[in-house]
Amino acid sequence: MTTLTIATSAYGKVILLGEHAVVYGQPALCGALRDGAQVQAVPGEGALVIPAWGKRTQAVYKDQDGSRDTLGLAFGAILLSLGASDRVLDHDFVATFAIPTGAGLGSSAALSVALARAVDQALMLRRGEPAMASAAFLAEQVFHGTPSGLDHTVAQHGGFGLFRRQRGLETVHASAVPLCIGMTGRARDTRGRVERVAELYRERPEEVGQLFHQIGTLVRDGARAVAEGDLVALGRAMNRNQEVLSGLEVSCPEIETLCRAALAAGALGAKLTGGGGGGCVIALAPDRANQVQEAWRAAGFASFVTTVGGGMARGARGTSLAEDRGTRGTSLA
Repeated sequence: MTTLTIATSAYGKVILLGEHAVVYGQPALCGALRDGAQVQAVPGEGALVIPAWGKRTQAVYKDQDGSRDTLGLAFGAILLSLGASDRVLDHDFVATFAIPTGAGLGSSAALSVALARAVDQALMLRRGEPAMASAAFLAEQVFHGTPSGLDHTVAQHGGFGLFRRQRGLETVHASAVPLCIGMTGRARDTRGRVERVAELYRERPEEVGQLFHQIGTLVRDGARAVAEGDLVALGRAMNRNQEVLSGLEVSCPEIETLCRAALAAGALGAKLTGGGGGGCVIALAPDRANQVQEAWRAAGFASFVTTVGGGMARGARGTSLAEDRGTRGTSLA
């Protein structure tokens, strides 16, 4: 008798251009980080387990006491979406991350997609990837309130893409782009920043609407630059996008310090990525990565170097241990 190990994974992400305006109909340029989150289904009692956080929670379907067990509610949203809330779960779902969490790199979306896939396989539901997308989006609503849908779409499909809320992800064919990623040391505040931008839009709809339009133009310019391999043009678009995002009150002192240090060290462009208020800064410095990292280190910030925009996902599958002992179960390379 063979034993089936179920291990599913999903991409992390960076938004190269277009944060916040994407919620209001503008496109966003995004790219996948090859490593994101992995969820392994093991014999258990139906818990979601995140060892790195010391968390073990059951699915929660309604926040009855106001304690807001976010992980439990997200887990419950996935089970409800997949039509599995009344199923007996004889697995635990153990999640691990290969990217920093709470940093605007799509960790919650990667978790949501990988968890939906793991539940689907463990219960042999065979719902298909569109159902995985719906389940992950509901979980993202628990995490972030009013997400654009970008994060879980990239987590699922990978590569580069232009994302629009009404159209989904349009693939941008381009070579991978090298990036330096600097960590502010502050958790990003997606929900709070989204709410603040919405408040600004209600107060000054014409002015803020024009800023959204400017961001949309920068996104289209940046997508063309990525496709053509014009990193100088991409850097210019990133710098201008950061200026506009600062005007929308989604930056913070740490983000501004990281951006200034990167540009002074020779980066072509630098900006926040994700919701803002903390999280990470991305710097485009193909020939100056060491100098950028050294400048950040001198300023007291941790960082790493990666590439963005790898191959497209092939989907998730389970693997028999008899076939491949020690396998990760799913390759999304």
